[in-house]
Amino acid sequence: MSFIGNIAAAQSAKAIGSYNRAVFNQQWKYEDAKAKAKAKVYDQVTRPKLIDDQNFAYSQFFVDALNTGAEFRPGETTWLVGLRNKQKMALDLAMADYNKEVERIDGVNTALLIKAKGDAAYYKGSLMARTEYIKAGASLLSMGQQSYDAGQLVIT
Repeated sequence: MSFIGNIAAAQSAKAIGSYNRAVFNQQWKYEDAKAKAKAKVYDQVTRPKLIDDQNFAYSQFFVDALNTGAEFRPGETTWLVGLRNKQKMALDLAMADYNKEVERIDGVNTALLIKAKGDAAYYKGSLMARTEYIKAGASLLSMGQQSYDAGQLVIT
C-alpha cells in the first residue's frame, strides 16, 4: 500500500511548489515596486534637486565672476570658465540619468530572476508530484501482478 504514501507525497510536492511560487511572486512584486519607486523618486525629487543645485552654483559663479570686474563675453576667460562649468554640469546630469537607468534595469532584472525562481520552484514541485504518481502507479501494478500470481489479493 505504498501507493497511498506516494499519492500523499505527490500532493505535498505540488502544495510545496505552489507555496514557494507564491512566496517568490510576492518577492518579485516587492522588487518590481521598489525599482519603480526608486525611478519615480529620481525623476520627481533627485533630478530636479540636482538641476536646482547646479543652477544655484552657476548663478553664484556668475555673480562672483562679475564682482571681479572681468568682462563676461564670448572668447574671454570668464566666459570660457562659465562654459566649462555648464559642460561639467551637463555631464553630471547625464551621468545621473545613466546611473538611474542602470539601477532601474538592475531592479527589473532582480525582480525577474526572483519570479523565475518561483516558476522553477513550482515546476520542481510538479515534477516531484509526477514522479510520485508514477511510483504509485507502479506500486499498484506490482500489487496487481503479485495478486494475480498468488490468486488472491496481496497487499504490499
